[in-house]
Amino acid sequence: MAYDSPHGLIAAAVIVQTLVFVMIGSRFVSHRKRRLTLHTSDWLIIAAGVLSTALAIEQIYGAATGILGVPVGPLMKSNPQAVPDFLYTLRQHNYSFVVTGILAIGFIKTSVSFFYLQIFSTQNHSPFIIAWIVIMTLWTISFFTAFLAICGDHGLFSSRFFSDPKNVKKYCGNTQQVDFGLLISGTISDLVTVILPIPMIMKLNLQLSDRISIAGIFLIGLLSVGASTARTYIGIYTKFAPKDKIMDAGLGVTATCVWTLIEIQVGILAACAPTIRPVLRDVVKNGLVGSILSSARSIVSRKSSRSNISNSDSTRPEHRLKRSLSGDEKPGITASTEQVHDS
Repeated sequence: MAYDSPHGLIAAAVIVQTLVFVMIGSRFVSHRKRRLTLHTSDWLIIAAGVLSTALAIEQIYGAATGILGVPVGPLMKSNPQAVPDFLYTLRQHNYSFVVTGILAIGFIKTSVSFFYLQIFSTQNHSPFIIAWIVIMTLWTISFFTAFLAICGDHGLFSSRFFSDPKNVKKYCGNTQQVDFGLLISGTISDLVTVILPIPMIMKLNLQLSDRISIAGIFLIGLLSVGASTARTYIGIYTKFAPKDKIMDAGLGVTATCVWTLIEIQVGILAACAPTIRPVLRDVVKNGLVGSILSSARSIVSRKSSRSNISNSDSTRPEHRLKRSLSGDEKPGITASTEQVHDS
């Protein structure tokens, strides 16, 4: 990816954020068509969407004003006096992306976990999902607080006072440990969040090929894991790369900001993908896209066509998957049988 192209950064932010708007909007249009109330997972996605929008605007602004996508090296040769102010402004943008990104990514992973709870709310599965929700909530709060208070009562890490590495070392300690902890734990927790429902899906009363097909829908989230891995690699590489291969300071910050936003945007897209089937069914009833997106519905529908299913079977995970993925959930059913719970 070309990090030194401001126009490319602007175009990428606009295009992907537009897709985010479309997916979030489709999610709630789908809910309205099915006459569903909003769950905790929906509110968390809204919050993540707001933060994603804020960071997309910041990326556009930074690229348009000559902050992001600009290497420091040429500036040091042409105008050395301007370098301190440029690095300070760059530092502020980086800090903003880190802190806001923690909240947005935390909201996404918690939202997805609550969605799992809506589908797999059984005695065998619920404790694991609830435990993961608690872990992700603590992860978000802990790292958000850590980066706000990393320098104690001496001010925010993004302040001009801490532009001096000597002040950072004296008052903030080893910030590298917190930084690496965030990056590595973020990537690992992304992966766990994506694969969490796979064992549950594999235990469903379906054919193996059907279970694999349904699992594939949830594994779309691996795209977000890929973005998180790229951000972690860049963060670690810029600290340990040989001096002759180290990335320019300005482009290194740009790369970190870009992949933070990509991880958030792709995470939102993946989180909304399983919920928008009714809208896509109306838009593309035929063709390859429609066939792929309707596969989960046809798979589960075949298993629910037996005439001897009791009324209590509507609480089985297979049927919750059908309602959630296919858009066949009907209004007016009691919460204990058709509505899914967040907790």
